[in-house]
Amino acid sequence: MSFDFDAGKYAAYLWPAFAISAVAFAWLIADSVAGARRWKQQAERLQAELDELST
Repeated sequence: MSFDFDAGKYAAYLWPAFAISAVAFAWLIADSVAGARRWKQQAERLQAELDELST
């Protein structure tokens, strides 16, 4: 499969738009992963506190 990278006269608008979209997508993924890690750490901390109180 071959992709034609020639955007013609619209290249000045098209390629920056692709770049901005890629950066935004990467940001959303990184933020989601970081948030999931924070939630997991908080859940583990709360579980440890609960286990400490039940003993």
